[in-house]
Parts: sequence; C-alpha cells; structure tokens
Amino acid sequence: MTGPKVRERFIDSLNYLRKMDFFKDYSNLTSEEILNKIFYNEINYASGWNYEEPSISPPHNVWEPIPHGFYLQCSIEEKPEHWVEASDFEIDLDLIPFDTKRVVVEPSETWIDDNMGPAILRRLARISRGVFRPTNISSKWLIRPRERRERTVQEVSFNFRGERYSIQIILQEDYIVSIGLRELNEMIRDTRYQYYSLDIFKIYGDRIIVVVLTEEEKEKLMRERGWRFRSFSD
Repeated sequence: MTGPKVRERFIDSLNYLRKMDFFKDYSNLTSEEILNKIFYNEINYASGWNYEEPSISPPHNVWEPIPHGFYLQCSIEEKPEHWVEASDFEIDLDLIPFDTKRVVVEPSETWIDDNMGPAILRRLARISRGVFRPTNISSKWLIRPRERRERTVQEVSFNFRGERYSIQIILQEDYIVSIGLRELNEMIRDTRYQYYSLDIFKIYGDRIIVVVLTEEEKEKLMRERGWRFRSFSD
C-alpha cells in the first residue's frame, strides 16, 4: 500500500488541481476517491493519438490501454523516498493526464499514418475548454513519409468560425517537432485561453504534455506549484 506521507501529497495535489478546474467530471467524488480510481485504472488516459484510435494502431502491436495508474502506484510503492522529495510540479504532472478533458499527452516518437494529424487535432480540440471547435477536418502530405525520411510534413485543414484554416504537423524522422500550437493560439487569441506545452524533458524525457490555460492560471501555477512551460519553436 502507498505510504501515508506520499498518499497525502497526491491528495493535496488533487485538491489544488480541482480548485483550478481540473477533474470537473468527478465533482461527486472526494480527492481520495479519485486517487483510488486512478490507482485501480478506473480512470485512465491514452498516451498517444494512435492509442485512442485502435483501428489504426501499428499492425505489430495489439491495442490495449496502458494501465498508467497501476504503474504509478508501483513506482510510489517501490521508491517512496523519491515521491516524498519530488517537487509539486512532478506530483501534478503524474496526475493531470488523467483528466482527459484538460490534458493531452503525446509521445515525441510516434507512429506515422495518414490519420495522425486529424487525430491529434481532435485531441487538442477536446481540451480547449470549448473555445476551439474545428469541423470538416481533412489532411494531406506536403512532404510524404519515406522509408529513409528526414523531414515529414502533414497539413491538417479544418473549418473554424466560418473560415478555412490549416496547421502543419512536422516530424523529424519518427519524432514530432511541431503540432501547430503556435498557429492554434493565433486562432483563439481573442479568447482568454491559450495552448501551453509543459517543460518536462528533465523529468520525463521525450513526451509532449499540452494544457489550455488563461495567462492568470499559468502565472499562478508557475508561482505556487513550480510549473514550467516550453517556449514555442514551432
């Protein structure tokens, strides 16, 4: 079982995140009940666009949800000293992906497929807090994937607010370089919200974690929880 000191840290994190409008779908539960459901995989998330669309997963893999909560609990039980000393940001990072209406987790190394860009766009729209609702989504390759590829570009087009827009999904070999967040933020500039990519490389390596926040929420999370954000290079 998870030690009481570590468990208390995760419950405290959930209490804080819920005040920031995370986990709204579980408002009928206590933070301890949410944590239990996470540990027993009753609340889970898909890490990667292809895991949400099993029909287009890599043919050599059998699609099944990764039991993130089970692995998290195992890590806590095996290395409790790490979790006692972990920063608030690290604790938050392990919890926020379970709120799939607020957070997208995308591994940098990906499976390249015709459906990749539209799937990623739908995932980003889902966490937009209602401000980005694209329709009539389509895609085409500007630079097609090849067996010995260096750079691959897929253009994703869609309707939004009565206009036709496009973003580019850019890859270097099998690694995502850009998912068009800069362009999306320009489209929703007149709202209170923006897409932010968290700076997690030193903690979790090559994963992209995206959340939509107001500027005030971003500053509060940086100040009170030590959250770090990437500067967009795309």
